[in-house]
Amino acid sequence: MLDTIDKKILKLLQKNAKLTIKELAEELNLTTSPIFERIKRLEKEEIIEGYVALLNAEKVEKGQVVFCNVSMPIYTKENIDSFEKIVQSMPQVMECYHLAGMVDYQLKVFVKDIKEYDSFLKKMAEIQVVKVHSSAIVLHNVKYSTVISVD
Repeated sequence: MLDTIDKKILKLLQKNAKLTIKELAEELNLTTSPIFERIKRLEKEEIIEGYVALLNAEKVEKGQVVFCNVSMPIYTKENIDSFEKIVQSMPQVMECYHLAGMVDYQLKVFVKDIKEYDSFLKKMAEIQVVKVHSSAIVLHNVKYSTVISVD
């Protein structure tokens, strides 16, 4: 169970994971020892799963975002496992969600441009157990956040 201090630590770290224990302690008017212990507990309990550097996709030439909707005509455990294993190895796929509804999966794909997405689609066509249902090309971000509300 998260208390108020845990939630404040999580909010601060989500905004800036480079904050030091000392900086967190100063912000929360606590000493460094309880902050350190709380962070270690949050990591051990896997509430904090890791720390990352967020990149500017355009500046690393992966500025075209496409949502790729995929159907699985023969829906079996073996096909699900096979497809999910393949997707795990595809560096262009930043996120993949198994859905209930019109399509079985939605992939968030980062590529340089439409030409690179065309190459990606050709690789998807090689996967026997699925077919691409549709693609949605992102024109621009309206909101992008990595912060999960812990209120």
